[in-house]
Amino acid sequence: MASRPLRIAFDLSAARLGQAGVARTALQLADALDDRTDVELLRIGVGSTPAAGSAARLALALQLDLTWATRGARAEARGRGADVLHLPLPRGPLTPGRPATVITVHDLAIVRHPETLSRWNRAYTQRTLRRVLDAADAIVAVSQDTAADLATYAPAVADRIHVIPNGVAPFWFVDVEPPVRTVPYVLAVGTPEPRKNLPRLVQAMRLRRERGAIEELVHVGADGWGGVSLPDESWLRRLGRVPDIELRALYRGAAAVAIPSLHEGSGLPALEAFAAGAPVVAASTGALPETCGDAAVMVDPLYAESIAAGIDEAIKRRAALIAAGRRRAEQATWAMAAERCAVLYRSLT
Repeated sequence: MASRPLRIAFDLSAARLGQAGVARTALQLADALDDRTDVELLRIGVGSTPAAGSAARLALALQLDLTWATRGARAEARGRGADVLHLPLPRGPLTPGRPATVITVHDLAIVRHPETLSRWNRAYTQRTLRRVLDAADAIVAVSQDTAADLATYAPAVADRIHVIPNGVAPFWFVDVEPPVRTVPYVLAVGTPEPRKNLPRLVQAMRLRRERGAIEELVHVGADGWGGVSLPDESWLRRLGRVPDIELRALYRGAAAVAIPSLHEGSGLPALEAFAAGAPVVAASTGALPETCGDAAVMVDPLYAESIAAGIDEAIKRRAALIAAGRRRAEQATWAMAAERCAVLYRSLT
């Protein structure tokens, strides 16, 4: 077995439903694994992306949950001679089987903040998560915070949990010219959904502007749900989804990047902002303190006043935070994550 590369079936079906969050991390980890000579990566679950809000998109989402994750991915992996199947979501087979299966869990919002999940996601995860964890040969947690939640939620699988933090791609470190904007701005990146806590960020920005602050709020993200909508304000710019090359420039030019989420299992936008050279203000909850360390201003996400004060501090400490953030990002690469995944895969064969 050691004389040939391991054949790893890596599920990329999440990228058919969007390019943010889990899809983004899955694609970047797949690229890093592809760069290795000891891994032969088999990209499975790829296909077309139906239009947002269409019946075809809803049908695809249901099919991926109900048949692909539970049976189809394993069948394809086995048919292609894979040594290991890696599913980068807590969606997977409900019973043990071959090939060996690795499941990645990004967070346990289903336990900590179930009200922030969509009705279908909440119902499906509550019914299947324990069975998926029990059936997996190994479970990757992207942070110590998530690992601790998993061990509390399912003590029987504690010895199968492996912490492998997300990385940040070299792309984000490239120095670029920031966008030409006549007014300074605070940048928020993320899908408009309950866990991102965007309404409180808007309140915080309103407080700051009432006190004379001039920064606008620029939001990047699309396909919102859960009744989250941003108000019509002259100082709020909605850019929707933008190409990474534009997002990198937006990070670079931001007066501050705000991540006031109620809970995150990792915090990829923080790492991207660090690498691009932006001061970050982040919520002191979930895995964000673990991801950010001392390179960001931490705030209480339940209070707009705390978020507003944090933004003020991040802007004042801009130079020091940018330097600390770059150092932090340099310690988190996808190559490191791929190395640790490869070691885990080998242990399962």
